[in-house]
Amino acid sequence: MKRGPDPKPILPPHLNDAQIIACLDGELQAGDLQNSKSHLESCWICRSRAGMIQGSIESFVRSRQARLPEPTAFDESRVEQFRQRLLRHSRESQASSHVTDRVLESFEGWRGWLRRVSAGVLEHRQAAIASVMAACLVVVMFTDVLNTRVSADTILTRATSYETSHAAQAGQVTRTSLRVERIARHGESRSLGNITVVRDSQGPTYVTGQTAVAGSLEMVSRNSGTIAANLLHSVFAPGGEDDQVLRYLTAQQWVPDVSSASFRELVASRNRQDTAVTRSGSAMELHYPFASGHVSGISEAMLTVNGSDYSPSQLSIFTGSADQSREYRFTRTAFVVEPRQTEVAHLGGTIDLPGTVNGHGGANGPTHKPSPLTYLNSTASDQEVAVATALHKADACLGEEIYLFPMSDGSLLVQGLVDGPARRGAIRDSLKAIAGPLRIELFVPRELKSGAELYASPDAFSDRLPSGGTASYTATLADLSSARMPLYDQLHKHFVQTGVAPDGIDKQIAVFSNEVVTLARQTFLHAWALKKLDREFSAERTAKLGPSALAQIEQIRQDHRRWISNLAHEQAEMLSHVADSPVTASLSDDSHTQDSMSLLRLAQEQNDLVRSLFTSSTASPETSGSLSRLLSVLQRMGS
Repeated sequence: MKRGPDPKPILPPHLNDAQIIACLDGELQAGDLQNSKSHLESCWICRSRAGMIQGSIESFVRSRQARLPEPTAFDESRVEQFRQRLLRHSRESQASSHVTDRVLESFEGWRGWLRRVSAGVLEHRQAAIASVMAACLVVVMFTDVLNTRVSADTILTRATSYETSHAAQAGQVTRTSLRVERIARHGESRSLGNITVVRDSQGPTYVTGQTAVAGSLEMVSRNSGTIAANLLHSVFAPGGEDDQVLRYLTAQQWVPDVSSASFRELVASRNRQDTAVTRSGSAMELHYPFASGHVSGISEAMLTVNGSDYSPSQLSIFTGSADQSREYRFTRTAFVVEPRQTEVAHLGGTIDLPGTVNGHGGANGPTHKPSPLTYLNSTASDQEVAVATALHKADACLGEEIYLFPMSDGSLLVQGLVDGPARRGAIRDSLKAIAGPLRIELFVPRELKSGAELYASPDAFSDRLPSGGTASYTATLADLSSARMPLYDQLHKHFVQTGVAPDGIDKQIAVFSNEVVTLARQTFLHAWALKKLDREFSAERTAKLGPSALAQIEQIRQDHRRWISNLAHEQAEMLSHVADSPVTASLSDDSHTQDSMSLLRLAQEQNDLVRSLFTSSTASPETSGSLSRLLSVLQRMGS
């Protein structure tokens, strides 16, 4: 007898891909899950298929992870908020589940119906979870947009990311222009100047500008500390109401270029952790308060960033108490990234000035090459006085190896060595208005290797600075590497008595010492320039000059003398607070002789005394006697 097919086959059918994935994810009902696991254990085909599926999923996860961008602090905060919301949702679901269990135990009659409902929900669990996650994500996003309580550190991180993406790459420079203001409590605003900071991807930092304290500003250096000190002293007036913040910012080597990096340096030592964020139109203001009574005198620092791209636009420093507060505001007026070749053309390169002689004769000029004359075999001209005045206004007479040569063809040559293209460009600009035949040959150190010819000084008197030239003086800083600096103990005692915190005494000593050394160097350079001026425009060379030209030369002399007197007074005032007792000058017979040679000798002596007192040495001088002698020399120079 023929039998029909057995309704219960010996081997159960194989699992499809959806059933295998549901089994691996644990999404089947308890009975179905147990049956699927048993089948996978006994069926090689389904087990192999499950392994292939699992491998594909792992490969996809690895590929996705490799292509995802690096998470930022802002992303992590959103993920954390989403996780917290999911955790609360899970706890509420668990509590609801417990209630459901108790209801099921009480109403046995409803158990079958609830099982059917639960089975329907489980079948669509993935869609339900996806819907819940999408809804939570939308809530999180709108919550962050509408809520202004975003971390200031998070916004600062976003500003850093913006600057990283806009940093100068190889062959580029960034040019940042700033406006500096000081705003009093009642809103009175005073302009402190305008500054342009150029950062070269393959070279030094250039700074140009016009400030109320220093006038025209030109500098170039690879040392951020040098840039910071010179720039800050050009913006803030030493010894006045800006002095406290000036000393602190100088010690921190802070460059005010309105960036997240400079803002982080500014607030790194504020001794507080709290921050705040406020909105002002489309901009966000990051408030970082300083500890009460901070050594800097700063009460708060604020960085303003654009709300759309997080680009920094303004940096403010608030000082003083509530009734005597002041704001130093640095506003970014321009920021561009441009090719480095353009910057080289701006700061160096060849510039044809009006009336320039090319050295080989023009169309109607001589065909022979003119040669330089000395001061002994030439007479001064009105044009030479005008060039010297322009160089004086550009401070090209203070230690730089720049000489003004009268030439055999009646023209003038300005030749010398400068630190970099920025300085060369500044000197060229100062000479653009000079009429008559003028040739300019200014070189940077690397160009001397290409065979550039530098003439000797136009006078028998050496125009070079004593003791190794300019570099030995411009690089001098106070040496605080050990406590063997002769004046260290007296400075330490002075700052303890003035109430400086113990952990800030060494920093104050460093700032004080470096400022004294800088003032001494500047005093010597002005005395050296005054002596050089007497040789350049001696009575023999100026015999044929008119009253106007002679008045210009005398004005330059008076400028140097005034600077010498002011710098000597400033040093004496600083050092008088450190001296153990008041010091009176012991004037010698020639104390009233203030000719250029006498001033140069006094300036050399004060510079040597400062170096001996503020640098460490195995043979330390007797501090009291040296300090008394220094104050005596300063009084004679300031008389």
